[in-house]
Amino acid sequence: MVLKKTIAIVLLFTVTEVNNLFAGDKDFGVWLDLAATRKIRSATIGFMGEFYTLNNSSSIERTSIGLEGNYSFLPCLNSGVGYLLMNYNHPGHNELRDRFYFQVEPSWRLSKFLFSFRERMQITLYPETRTSEPNTYYWRNRFGVCYKNSKWKLEPLINIESFYLLGDMDLKFFDEFRFMLGANYRLTKNQNIKFYGLYTDETDLNRCILGVAYDIEL
Repeated sequence: MVLKKTIAIVLLFTVTEVNNLFAGDKDFGVWLDLAATRKIRSATIGFMGEFYTLNNSSSIERTSIGLEGNYSFLPCLNSGVGYLLMNYNHPGHNELRDRFYFQVEPSWRLSKFLFSFRERMQITLYPETRTSEPNTYYWRNRFGVCYKNSKWKLEPLINIESFYLLGDMDLKFFDEFRFMLGANYRLTKNQNIKFYGLYTDETDLNRCILGVAYDIEL
């Protein structure tokens, strides 16, 4: 019953936003994520894959593969580094971008609620063919709340994330905010699936996303 209600809420959130797509300059896409991780004592390493669409999900925005490593200094504090090789699709050609990032994520538990606050610094390197496009540095802040009940396989969650563009003094500003509502569902002891609806408020375009993320611990 809890699973059905949560799925219904996420779908209602997504459908409501999709119905408003044509009221302004908005878009709809689907995000699919895959992660395979391996825990080694206090460290975790993992491989990632991404598949994102845009233009009302009629075309592929990008496909990505990457590697991430995390280390838990304390039960309530972990940090990590990661790399993504992103293949962006443009009319008539593809563009490869390299992204590197470092993040720190403290978390704390209050009753059955888990609060987390992830701080990430990232740089995206563009190919040499785009000499007019500067490499972009972002400071990303993500605050999340997840409800964990040992009697449930389902864990409802919400996230709010901001993107702060770093550069010259006249180029420092927030240019994207993301609002996400979803849930984690434990398929087995080592497998988890997350489904969510996400609204992203960008400088030049607002988008509604329906996402699914699958994680397996090897």
